[in-house]
Amino acid sequence: MKTRLAHQLVSPHNTPLVFLVRVVLLPVYLVYLFVVTVRNALYDTGLLQPVSVGVPVVSIGNVTVGGTGKTPLVIALAKRAVAAGKSVAVVARGYGGVADAEGRTDEVALIASRVPEARVFMSPSKLVAAKEAAAAGVDLILVDDGFQHRRLHRDLEIAVIDARVPVSNGYVLPLGGLREPASSLSRADVIVLSHTDGMDEEGIELIEASVTAYKRETPVVRAKHTAVGVRRCTGGELQPPSALAGRDVFLFCGIASPDGFRHTVEELGANVTGVLGFPDHHAFDAGSLAEVRGAARTSQLLCTEKDAAKVAAIPGTDDVLCLVIDLVLDRELEGVPGLDA
Repeated sequence: MKTRLAHQLVSPHNTPLVFLVRVVLLPVYLVYLFVVTVRNALYDTGLLQPVSVGVPVVSIGNVTVGGTGKTPLVIALAKRAVAAGKSVAVVARGYGGVADAEGRTDEVALIASRVPEARVFMSPSKLVAAKEAAAAGVDLILVDDGFQHRRLHRDLEIAVIDARVPVSNGYVLPLGGLREPASSLSRADVIVLSHTDGMDEEGIELIEASVTAYKRETPVVRAKHTAVGVRRCTGGELQPPSALAGRDVFLFCGIASPDGFRHTVEELGANVTGVLGFPDHHAFDAGSLAEVRGAARTSQLLCTEKDAAKVAAIPGTDDVLCLVIDLVLDRELEGVPGLDA
């Protein structure tokens, strides 16, 4: 019930219940908006100064809650840095339950598994983590989910925007899905427009115009989430995505957009018999899996790669598969400090 209501609050649709909840939450909304506006104004006017750590810093973030493709972009940039012979660190705060034996959360564990050459620094303070990374002598620091962390100086600010819901319903928390007003996109040096899969050119161009309205010269790079394979959560050989074609699969996930996961799997030719969505960063346990198995019956279980590490820690999950996805840009990001300059 709480999850459904949260989704309704960030949607543009109004029901009597949603209207009533929004009225109740209006004072909280006004306080939150005031605090965010004042804080941004202090940095914009120079009364508060960000702290430099002496190493090129690239921030990858967004203005909305939930998943837009930040972590896949961090992975893509980290791989690019490693291929260029650079020493790269990823800084993350870490949200959600523990995903592996080293105490890392799902997204951090995913980054570490996909780019083992990168050094990952996790801390409640991204500034503290960035200082640790700089002291370790890396060539480049990537900040996962760093758009709102203005205490840390960054040399390149990348905002990742979901083309399907660019600015949620236009309201900041708790009446909508914006972390800060959409006008904050004026701080972005580059906007990466994700989930453009299947969208027509005219629709994409309209969205590009809306997200660059606050700074017209901001370059926009389009991105698609592309399935690269499927494997067992517990490890093993990566099979081609076509391995799902024609199979009955039941999806479960702890991500912000279960509908996007379903769409991707259906595009691969699988017969999706159902979807069970849990809250973002859900800490999967034996009880969660029992609920999934009860709903799936005889269908093949399939989760996201982000959830795989937590699922694999549950005994008896050798039969559960996960879908591996990469973020594919329509063109390479140019002028990345510490990488291209």
